[in-house]
Amino acid sequence: MNKSEFIEILSKRTNMSKSKCLCVLEEMRGAILDVCSQGGQVSIRNFGKFSLQEKKSRKFLNPQTKRYYFCKPKKVVCFKGFDSFKYGVN
Repeated sequence: MNKSEFIEILSKRTNMSKSKCLCVLEEMRGAILDVCSQGGQVSIRNFGKFSLQEKKSRKFLNPQTKRYYFCKPKKVVCFKGFDSFKYGVN
């Protein structure tokens, strides 16, 4: 499912226009990124937790050239679903 399909489903379920649903989704994404970039966490009850984690540098092999390269350390936003969210899928 891509973003436009998700917006369409959300629009049908909430009886909101697609443009309003898109605006809500973008603002939610922006708010989560703002909080996580400052080192905080966003926990949404019965859904999950967004947090910032730092990936360490690592060595990897390019299979075509057979040379080893190093990735720089980077920060990524991680999501962990709560149990009620995970069990709702199964």
